[in-house]
Amino acid sequence: MTKGDENLQLKKIAFLSALITACALPTDAALTDAYVIPSGMCAGVKLYSDGLTVAGTAPVLNENGKEINPAQDSGIKKGDIIKSADGVVLDNIEMLSEQINNSSDAVSLDIVRGNQNLTLSITPVQTSDAGKKIGLWVRDSTAGIGTVTYFDPNNNSFAALGHGICDVDTGNILTVKSGNILHCSLMSIQKSEKGSPGELDGTFEYPEIADISLNTPSGIYGKVCENEMPEAKTVRAASRSEVHEGEAYILTDAASSKTEAYTAQIVKVDENSTDSKGLVVKITDERLLSSTGGIVRGMSGAPIMQDGLLAGAVTHVFVNDPSKGYGILAENMLNISSQIQ
Repeated sequence: MTKGDENLQLKKIAFLSALITACALPTDAALTDAYVIPSGMCAGVKLYSDGLTVAGTAPVLNENGKEINPAQDSGIKKGDIIKSADGVVLDNIEMLSEQINNSSDAVSLDIVRGNQNLTLSITPVQTSDAGKKIGLWVRDSTAGIGTVTYFDPNNNSFAALGHGICDVDTGNILTVKSGNILHCSLMSIQKSEKGSPGELDGTFEYPEIADISLNTPSGIYGKVCENEMPEAKTVRAASRSEVHEGEAYILTDAASSKTEAYTAQIVKVDENSTDSKGLVVKITDERLLSSTGGIVRGMSGAPIMQDGLLAGAVTHVFVNDPSKGYGILAENMLNISSQIQ
């Protein structure tokens, strides 16, 4: 595995870093008055996908002990998103199971495959335990730990992670039906070592901090819940031309009971970047290096501050040198969060 090839992930969740092509980049002037509240708070993330993601297929045994693979025979593929069964919109796995078990014949599935909308017919298999199966592994939600980058009091929004949440099996960015950011109590830290990125382990705590409405290649975004907007000083978000090589610091509560600033260096900047690898940051603070080994899974989204401005956020860890990682430019994140209604 080469340096930088492994994405900094939410705990037990894979992520995709990809180009942002849907939105035009704001000008430097447009960001001059963009003031936000940097966070650095580790948080629990719960995301429910819009439809059921097919993780794989498997053969099943019918009541006579014969092996049949109805999902494969129907043409369903890994990565397909099942939206409905016999016209019933599927909110969770249990709804699909109910439609399958109540069927008397083939079941019609409405599926999204890339940019295609398909309708496939699948015939459930009667098994020896009196239930019906179709040989599908599907997923309707995911959860893990990440870091809130900033809150924007101008439109009551938040931004986190700096990269998208993807299905662990397919690598596809999950479409959002609903989701929440929750308080998180960190229990332990698995330190990063060369060749083995560490991770944060913790438990979620209610109430929710915010609702997730967007899952994009540049992070997750949404609206902050009532009374959850922090009362803190705002700082200006740097334009891409203002971010430069040199001294910086990151904000995180991964190594302490409170959010603290840890020294770092921005060692490379790509002003033209529109993805989550617009800069390279190196952790230099011995306190953080001693506690975490550098960057760990769960720190994605940690704000990178420079010259009193929000320069960006940590997004990836370098596997062969966990003191270093990639970051996204703040301008790319503001381009998305500023559109939250």
